[in-house]
Order: sequence, then structure tokens, then C-alpha cells
Amino acid sequence: MIPLAALFVTGLIALFAAFAKKSQLVIGIVVAGILTTIALLVREWQDPYLNLRYQGIIMDKYAIAFSIITLSVTLLVCLVAYDRYKNRLDHIGDYYSLLVFSACGALCLFSFTDLFMLFLGIEILSIPLYVLAGSKKNDLRSNEAALKYFLMGAFATGILLFGMALIYGSTASFNVNTISMIASTQESMPVMFYVGVIMMLCAFCFKVGAAPFHFWSPDVYTGSPTIITVFMATVVKIAAFGAFMKVFYSCFGMATQYWVPTLAVIAGITMTIANITAVFQDNFKRMLAYSSVAHVGYILMALIASNVGLSVFNLMFYLISYSLATLLIFTIYMRVKDHAAHEGVHAFNGLGKSQPWMAFAVILGIISLAGIPPTAGFFGKYFLFANVFNDYPWLVVVAILNSTISIYYYFKVVIAMYFTEPDGSTTPVTNLPLINSVVVIICSLGVISLGVLSGFLGGLVY
Repeated sequence: MIPLAALFVTGLIALFAAFAKKSQLVIGIVVAGILTTIALLVREWQDPYLNLRYQGIIMDKYAIAFSIITLSVTLLVCLVAYDRYKNRLDHIGDYYSLLVFSACGALCLFSFTDLFMLFLGIEILSIPLYVLAGSKKNDLRSNEAALKYFLMGAFATGILLFGMALIYGSTASFNVNTISMIASTQESMPVMFYVGVIMMLCAFCFKVGAAPFHFWSPDVYTGSPTIITVFMATVVKIAAFGAFMKVFYSCFGMATQYWVPTLAVIAGITMTIANITAVFQDNFKRMLAYSSVAHVGYILMALIASNVGLSVFNLMFYLISYSLATLLIFTIYMRVKDHAAHEGVHAFNGLGKSQPWMAFAVILGIISLAGIPPTAGFFGKYFLFANVFNDYPWLVVVAILNSTISIYYYFKVVIAMYFTEPDGSTTPVTNLPLINSVVVIICSLGVISLGVLSGFLGGLVY
């Protein structure tokens, strides 16, 4: 509870500190608050139950690990956002406080012990993003993104609540441990229990953007301000999958024969539809939006493997590698877009000559997303595929074929940077701001070092 309270207070202070009209003060408070929260989480690792207790939230080691990962990525996103928000003194406090409040929802999603707190965590995570997606008030695409995100989010929440109601009607409890105990000890559960499980499964597929519930993702990712797209593609995805795995293995681990095969089919459909659609995209953000949906299909493989302990490690490793690569690419894309008259892949034309180190960083991110060694993305996919191969070999074959397809559209960017001359609609790309350069260096080192250390890390759990 103390780390969550510290993060919430950080958001409040940042909100009111903005009245001073000093952007450095706001970003300083946010960075200090997030680092303090991470330090408090590290302190709780040795004794998770030492601090304030509330039955709906327990910061166990699973919650602490996911929370540290989430806050670390949130910190990097906030640093990148500074270049976008530093001159918007009237709203900088609003933007940063909403990002921090959304991160509070993520922490709730890792530490809940009952379905009521799960619902609150999802809403705390989502509501600030409905606002941030439409924060470009004069942009019709931003307005459309906010509306679609809100409507689809509300629809998914309705399905989730209906599923929870059926679970409660079957077990007379919202507590995840009690639900699991009742379902494990009874010879058979009512039909509405299994209907509730499937409805909750559909709701989470909506939240993570899995097919056939993915149709909102490309429009929302494309229309939202780019820094919000980055936050949704990284922090929100980490939060949603952390909660997804926790609730289904804490509550419904005894009913895997009902939802795991369904999830395996959804994973295969998701990666196939998304990768094939991404091939035909010219808009860079939209292409990466479909790429994000494809990665949802890969990540779902962590939830269907029979070895749950390895699955948790694989999920964390893949989410970290994916988030670093995504943040790396988008940080540079935002700078490139400032000098281009369009949002297509051709905005990268000639970057390899004008800014060689930026182009190299983009390549690192791309080959990690594509799953090419020796980057972290390759080993992330390897761990996922190896863990699920014995249970679903057909899905691994589908995933490998889809990874091959993804190379085609990822390397459109490489061709643009090194083999295409810039057109008249672009101006030479200038250097990144210092703070963004630091983030690019951190992400680049992370992508490389996780790949190099993957054998050591994997050896600790395999």
C-alpha cells in the first residue's frame, strides 16, 4: 500500500506544482516520485506484508516485480514526453498527473486479491487514457481515438462485470483464493461459472487488443498523440498481461481445459491477422499498431503453457524487451516526424546518411521486434516458443511463420533509411534533445544486454 500511496501523492503534487508554470519542476517531481516508489517496492521485496495492510491489495513478489518493470518503463516514457510537454505550461501538470494516476491503476492490477479491486485497477488505468487519447483537441483523429477507446473500453468493462457477476453467483465470493478453493474442491461447477470465465476471457482480450477484439487498436494508436500511443503500447500492455495471467491462474487454474485451448486459437488468429494486415500499411504508426497486435498474439503464448513458473519469467522478459524496442523506435520517430510532412514510412528516407546513430538505434529496435538475434526480442520469442512447444507445436509453427512475415514490413523502414533518398517534403533531421538521447541509449543498451544476458537469466529459471 505504501508504494501505491507514494505514487498517488506524486501525481497530486505534480498536478498542483504546475501552477508555478515551471516545466522543470513538474518533471522533477514526477521523476523523484517514481524513483521513490521503485525504492519502496525494492524495500518491500524482503518482507511483502510488513507495511500497511488492506485485504484487497497485497504487494507480494509477483506484484512487486511487475510494478518495478511498469514504473521503470513509465519513467522512460515521462522523460521522452518532456520534449513534447515542456512548452505547454497550461497543461503539463494535467498530462503528467494523468500518466502517473494511470500507473497507479497498473499497480492495483498486479496486487489485487479480489475481483472488485481488479475492476477498480482496470478503471483507474483506463480512465486517464481516455482523456489523454483525445488531448489534441483540434485534431479530429485524436477525438475519434478518444471516443473509440472510451466506447470499446466501456463495452469491455460491461462484459467483464457480467462475467464477474456470474463467477460471484457460482461461488458467493469475489476473493480470488476463495474462488479457486471452491472451484477446486467441488466435483462440478454450475454452467454459469464457465460462462463467466469465458466472458472474462473475452473482456481481457478486448483490453489487450487480441483478435477478433482488436479492431479498436489501430485507430486508437494512430489517432492518439504519439507519446500516449507509446504509453498504451508499453505500460498498458504490461499492466493488462500482468493482471491477465494473475487472475486466470489464481482463480481459474483448475479450469484450464476450458479456456487455454480457446486462448491458443485466439493467439494464432491474432498474430496472423495482424501481421498480414501490417504488410499493407503505409502509415508508420498504423503499421506499428498492427505490429503491437501481432505481439499480443505472441505474448498470449505465455499464458497457455503448462509450466506456469517459466511462463511468468517468459512473460516478464518478453514484455521488457518489447517495451524497450517500442520506446526506442517511437522516440526517434517523433523526432523524424517533426521534419516530415507525412506519417508514412517514407518519413525515414535518408536517415542513415543524415543521422547514422539514430538510424542504427532504429535498426536495433526493429530487429528486436522482428525477433532477430542477438537482440532481446529473439530470446524473448525463443523462451515463449520453447515453453509452449510440447503443448501446442502447431501454434509455434504459426508463430514462426508470422515472425517471418513481420520481417517484410519491419524492413521497409531499413530500406527507407539506407536505400531511399529524402523527398522534397522533408527537412534534415536534427539531433535529439539530451534527455531523449539518454532514453535512446538506455533502451539500446537494454535491448543488447538482455540479449547477451538471456542465457544467464534463462539458466536461473530453466
